[in-house]
Amino acid sequence: MSQNTQTATAVTQIDPRTLLVDVNVRSDLRLTKEFVGSIKTHGVLQPIVATQTEQGARVRFGHRRTHAAIEAGLDTVPVILVPSDTDGDAEAIERLLTQHAENEHRAGLTTGENIEVARQLSLLGLTSGQIAKRTHTKRADVDARLAVGASELAAKATDRYDLSLDQAAVIADFEDDVETVKALVAAANEGRFEHVAQVARDARAEAEAKAPVIAALTEQGVRVIDARPRYNQDAKAVDTLRDTEGQDLDPIAHADCPGHAVYLTEVETYTEPDGTVLDVNRWGDVEWPEGNEPTDEDDADARFAAVTITVEWMPEAVCLSPAEHGHLTSQEWYDKQSRPVPADEKSEEQREADRIARRLVIDNNKAWKSAREVRGEWVKTYLSRKTAPASAWTFVAVAHAHDAHLLGEADANRIAADWFGVEAAIYGHSPALTALAEEAGDKRAQVITLGLILAAYEHRASDNAWRGNGEESTTGRYLRYLASLGYNLSDVEDYAASNQTV
Repeated sequence: MSQNTQTATAVTQIDPRTLLVDVNVRSDLRLTKEFVGSIKTHGVLQPIVATQTEQGARVRFGHRRTHAAIEAGLDTVPVILVPSDTDGDAEAIERLLTQHAENEHRAGLTTGENIEVARQLSLLGLTSGQIAKRTHTKRADVDARLAVGASELAAKATDRYDLSLDQAAVIADFEDDVETVKALVAAANEGRFEHVAQVARDARAEAEAKAPVIAALTEQGVRVIDARPRYNQDAKAVDTLRDTEGQDLDPIAHADCPGHAVYLTEVETYTEPDGTVLDVNRWGDVEWPEGNEPTDEDDADARFAAVTITVEWMPEAVCLSPAEHGHLTSQEWYDKQSRPVPADEKSEEQREADRIARRLVIDNNKAWKSAREVRGEWVKTYLSRKTAPASAWTFVAVAHAHDAHLLGEADANRIAADWFGVEAAIYGHSPALTALAEEAGDKRAQVITLGLILAAYEHRASDNAWRGNGEESTTGRYLRYLASLGYNLSDVEDYAASNQTV
C-alpha cells in the first residue's frame, strides 16, 4: 500500500529513541554536521511517517531524520502514525518500493544502492518488468542493475569505486577475469574506461574466434603457439626458412617435421556470388580476374557491393627448432656461402633492447586497433553538434597549409560519410555527403568541413602511424587536436602524439 492511500492520524510527538528503524535502502544516511545542526536548532520540520505495529511505531519514511534527531539529542519528534495492512514479503516489497520512491526522487540513490534495491526486489519474486514499472525506472536500467547485482565482484567494485551503472555492467561482464577487472577499475579513475573496455572486448572476441580452430588443431595433434615467432627466438615461421640446398620449405610438407607447430593469423576472404575469390589489399583496392574485369565504375561498384566477406583464423606453419632439424633462415643460407655467423655478433644489451622493442610493437599494434574503434565513435558523436568550436579554423588553416595532400583521399571521404551517417561510395566520393553539405546552413556546414578534414587525418592514421615521431607527424597533430576538444587519449595514442619512435 503506498503512502498516499493510507489513512493518516494526527501528528504525535514521540521520543525518537523509541522508534523502530528497519534496514534502509540507503547504505549511507549522509548525516552531515550541517543537517544534524539544522535538526538541533529547528527540530524536525517535516513529520516522520511510521506504521503502528505490536512492537511499536516502525519508521516508514524519515530514517535519516530519525537518526539525526537522536544524534541532536531531541526529546521528541513529530510522527504521523499510519495503519499497516501488509505483512511478510508483501510488506518488505512495499517498504523497499516506497523507500526507493522517497529517496530516488529527492537526492537520488547511489548506483550501488539502486542495484541493491533491484536485487532485493528480485529475490522477493518481482520480475524485471514489474520492478521497472513500480520504481518508474527504464527496463534496460533494471536489467543492468540485476546483472550487476548478480555479480558480487561488480557490486562491491561499484560501491567502493563509485562506478556508473554502465561501467558496473562491464565489470560484471568480465567478472571471471580478475586482471581485466583491475585494469577497468584503474581506467575508470583515469577517464580511460572505454579504451580499456574496448581492448578487453577485442581480446575476448579474438580468443572466442580462435578457440574452435585451436580445438580442432589440438585434436589433430598439432601444437598451437600464441603468435608468430619473433626474429630473436629459436622458433621460426616456415615461410622464412630454407633447406640445406637453399630451397624454400613447403609448409604442408613441414607437417612431418618433429619441430612442426602453427600460429593463427586473421585472414579476410572476398568472394563474389559465383564463387570467384578476389584479391583485395588492405586499402580496398581490388585486383579483378584477368578477362573478367568490370565494364565500368558502376559495374565495379555493383560487383563489389555483392561480395561476401568472411573472416577466418588460419594456421601458419612454424618450426620450433629449425637448427636441430636442418633448416636455415635466408640470412643463414647466404652467410653460410661466405662465412660463419659470429656467435657474439650482438651484445646482451642490444638483444634486450631488441626484445623490448619487439614486445612494444606487438602490444601497440593491438592497442592501436582497439583505440581506433573508441576514437571513431567519439568523433562521430562530437560531429553531431550544430556549431564548430572556435579552435576549428586554426586547425583547418594549418591542415590546408601543411597537409593539403591528405584532403582529396576517397577513403577519407568514406570515413566522413560513416561519421555523418550517410551512404559512402565504394569508389570515389559520396554523393550523399555532398548533398548533406549543400543542404546545411552555414554553421552546420562548418561542422561538416571540420569532419571532412578530421576524416582525412583519421585515414592517414594507419596501423603503423603510432610508430613515428608524433611531434612532427600528421597523426600526432590530429590526436593532440582531438585531445584539445576533450577526447581522452589512450596509452598508445599518447605514445603516437609524442616524440617517441620505434
